[in-house]
Amino acid sequence: MRIAGFNVSVADDGLTALRAIDQHCIPDVIVLDLDLPRVSGIDVHQEIVSHAATCSIPIVVVTGTNWHSPAGVFRTLRKPIASDVLVTVVQRAVAQQHEHPPARNPHHHASDD
Repeated sequence: MRIAGFNVSVADDGLTALRAIDQHCIPDVIVLDLDLPRVSGIDVHQEIVSHAATCSIPIVVVTGTNWHSPAGVFRTLRKPIASDVLVTVVQRAVAQQHEHPPARNPHHHASDD
């Protein structure tokens, strides 16, 4: 993602991701694994969509599980994922955000697990 020009913030688990967002590190796109330690990706998604400041962030789910993605995600990708596919999907999510921008920080970030 960095090679494609994105500023990337990485969280190793769901709790760290939520803490980063709570500290106003609001990304333009979130790349979210469903099977995260400490707080699941499903719970992270639920928390993100339940707050006005974050509910409009497009979420790209990447998963190696057979779990169903939460409703309303931008796209679900099953692992393994080619890097060019992930870059293209994130670029589309960013483009969609720019067509309907929320009132937040305009810096590009793609959070990842």
